[in-house]
Amino acid sequence: MTDAALPTAQADRIGELDIIRGFALFGVLWMNVFGMGGFLVPEDKIHGLTQLETLEKVVGYLSGLLMAGKAQALFSLLFGFGFAIMMDRIGKQGGDGPKVYLRRVLILLALGVAHASLIWAGDILNAYAAMGLLLMLTRRWSARWLLATGITLAILAPMAVMIFYQLTTPVGQPPAFVPMFEAASEARWPIVMGRDYPAFVVAMFKALFTEYYTQPIALGYFGAILGRFVIGSWIYRQGWLQQPGRYVTGFAIVAATLIPLGLLIGLRRSMMVAMEIEPAPWAIGFVRGLGPTSELLQAIGYGALLVILCQSPPVRRFLSGLGSVGQMALTNYLGQSVFFFVFLYGFGFGLLPWMGPTLSLAFAIVVFALQIVFSRWWLARYAYGPAEWLWRWATYGAKPALRRA
Repeated sequence: MTDAALPTAQADRIGELDIIRGFALFGVLWMNVFGMGGFLVPEDKIHGLTQLETLEKVVGYLSGLLMAGKAQALFSLLFGFGFAIMMDRIGKQGGDGPKVYLRRVLILLALGVAHASLIWAGDILNAYAAMGLLLMLTRRWSARWLLATGITLAILAPMAVMIFYQLTTPVGQPPAFVPMFEAASEARWPIVMGRDYPAFVVAMFKALFTEYYTQPIALGYFGAILGRFVIGSWIYRQGWLQQPGRYVTGFAIVAATLIPLGLLIGLRRSMMVAMEIEPAPWAIGFVRGLGPTSELLQAIGYGALLVILCQSPPVRRFLSGLGSVGQMALTNYLGQSVFFFVFLYGFGFGLLPWMGPTLSLAFAIVVFALQIVFSRWWLARYAYGPAEWLWRWATYGAKPALRRA
């Protein structure tokens, strides 16, 4: 291994990125627990706090409005940003950036397939790795092409899929994938809450790779991920996050504009119901397809807001726990699935039936607090998280020093 292929030094990390990544990881944890009913298992099997129905409705509504899809969108933007950093840094040092990056995403792909099959069907790593391979094609594109392509994919790809379903589904009936998903989640319930691990592995693999990925809706999912990657790469080209103190006003404008706009789009259905407005049949697919647009706008707004907050030293210290978790994002992401396995599934304590909106949030806060404590303890002694250290070792072909001096 040459010096040109060395991994990023700790001193070269952008602290704001780690804090944003930690925030996104909390959102992913929260939404994964919140969304298990309806994805992994039937929604009606999650009874939550039945005596606090009003609280459950309020927390559930706000959970969807404030975070559903936004954390994943933010993570996708960060992935594209990290790709651009890697290509730029290795290229300037005379290394073979595409070769190193290819090895990196192939390792991530194998890890994602294993993670999805063995523990958590909602794994995002496999999709990130697959779209990361396509992202390599954009490394020499101009900033203008990156922005245009990113916006087109992130917004229009999922919208096109919704319009396709609208045009091909008989009036008054749900798209074909809906009853199929419902039947599949019903069949998974006794497996997830049982103790037959081989059956569980088969069910996890089928849920993602032979059910979801074989449906047209997956094209919108992959297109949105790739588009967000490309936008993240474009953001790196602008240089804003490399010197965030110079662009505080710009970040403030972005946060003050995009967060309310994203919320407004996210409220579209509620507002239409309140005003008794029914969209025209030809516009239903368009209205449904606006969800990913709302997610992207809010994600960018949240990131900008966190950058602004980080410019205040006391607030930055307060947010430093997010940075510790974000610096060990892969370790903590995989660790969250271990918590699912131990506490939510039938192999452990079997708490999933109680994970309605309120307890989903409470569970996420407790688990994430433990991850902050663990991450602080670990990083006080070691330079990388366990999974990050192994990933770097496999990527660069040489074992990086783990213990801090």
